[in-house]
Amino acid sequence: MAKRFRIQHFKSISWVSSRTFLNLGRLAQNSELKRNGQQYVVKKTFHQPKSVVYHVISNVDKYHEFIPYCEASFINSRDTKGEPTEAGLTVGFKSFDETFLCTLECQKDKQVIAKSITHSLFHSLLTEWNVTEASSSKTNVELILSYEFKSDLYNQVSALFASKVTSIMIKAFERRSYTEHKQSSPELT
Repeated sequence: MAKRFRIQHFKSISWVSSRTFLNLGRLAQNSELKRNGQQYVVKKTFHQPKSVVYHVISNVDKYHEFIPYCEASFINSRDTKGEPTEAGLTVGFKSFDETFLCTLECQKDKQVIAKSITHSLFHSLLTEWNVTEASSSKTNVELILSYEFKSDLYNQVSALFASKVTSIMIKAFERRSYTEHKQSSPELT
């Protein structure tokens, strides 16, 4: 099946999907299934300086404080510059919870790439954040979420919800950036 690309716009958020809509006929042909990952791209301008936005993204150990369904977050190791190099999250919903451990590649005030090194549910899981200065008080943020579940059924079903989840994530980071900037700049209160 050829891959299709759709771009949908939600105000200032756009995403790109490399998955087609739920195809139950394909699920029935289990022996013919091929690995097929998904990728979502969200771009948004935050109204905070680049350093604040990068700080929120790179401080993985604080994610449990503001990301929905994130029950725990931690950093296991840092490089000589203090940037995180290995971190993890426990994500839960109702009776489901899963802990992910990732290697991190951080370029201060520019980029954070997280690659999962635990693969109980996924063949692959990669999150890439790119931050660029739009102005002294605004930052362009790009979130690229790429993943492939081990279960073909999960891959099909997740295609229905991934854009909504990605939108929720970007909004959580935007709110956290706003809060941190406001706390560090008393004149904004």
